[in-house]
Amino acid sequence: MILLLQNQACTKEYSFEGANVDTIRTDTTDTIPSQPPPISLSQCALCNPSDSITLGHWSFKTGNTYMCGTFSNSGFFDGPDKTAFTFFGPSACSDDTGVVVSVYLPVPLDGDCFNITTTNNAFYYYNHKDTADIFQSRATFAFSVTVQSYIYATHIVTGTFSGIVYRANGDTANITDGRFIAPLH
Repeated sequence: MILLLQNQACTKEYSFEGANVDTIRTDTTDTIPSQPPPISLSQCALCNPSDSITLGHWSFKTGNTYMCGTFSNSGFFDGPDKTAFTFFGPSACSDDTGVVVSVYLPVPLDGDCFNITTTNNAFYYYNHKDTADIFQSRATFAFSVTVQSYIYATHIVTGTFSGIVYRANGDTANITDGRFIAPLH
């Protein structure tokens, strides 16, 4: 039995860590496939920037395009500390695209809290039909999330987000007017 446990502990774990994720490829040799061109986003007829945002929904603008959707899930992910939460879910017009936002706060949400801003977070606008995310935040540019309110009795967080993100081909885009209202479990 001890020999069996020892052998399992010695298995090789294959992973790649330690690379600078903000490094953008600049080589153009034919031996490495080129990055995909940026995806052109079209306006979703179900998303109207003048609509008020409701519980379980997210929205943002990029250029003249307004995107919105609902949450598949949202909640705390750092255990009892309540200093990190995430929300994610599909776009209103396509289950293949959607948003993932993970927020790391400087203070815990252990009571009613208001106007907490952090740039320690991650934003992804994914595309399940492609190998790369449509948009991805990186440490190179600040991406800001503000918790406008967290009501402890209801566990509802309301907030905004914005910042510079990267496209799959290395170009940047500007995310503005991001909004969310999420129940945190």
